[in-house]
Amino acid sequence: MARQKHIEKSYINKGLSVSFEYYAVSNRNGDTVTVYSETNFDLDWGAGILDRAFNNKKSITKYDVPTMDLGRFIRISIQSLRPEKVLIKMDIEGSEFVLPHLYENGLRCDIMIT
Repeated sequence: MARQKHIEKSYINKGLSVSFEYYAVSNRNGDTVTVYSETNFDLDWGAGILDRAFNNKKSITKYDVPTMDLGRFIRISIQSLRPEKVLIKMDIEGSEFVLPHLYENGLRCDIMIT
């Protein structure tokens, strides 16, 4: 997170309106999910909510991360600003169920998978 906080501050200093949020996306607020990582979490080279994705169980580090209802966040924090377009970059390893949740709540998403 230290690197992300540095990047966020740099963008803000350049006059951009950005916010990096440190939550696991979900269809509910206030839960906690365990995120598993094989490497230093500050580098985040491979993390997810499914520990079975990792071959070497001895090298796994577990992190408890609070969840946020992504649909609610978009409605309250983004739609109220009435932007023409919004770009959201998410790495939602194992939490793809949040995408139908957005659709069911009337939040249209054009998804680009890279």
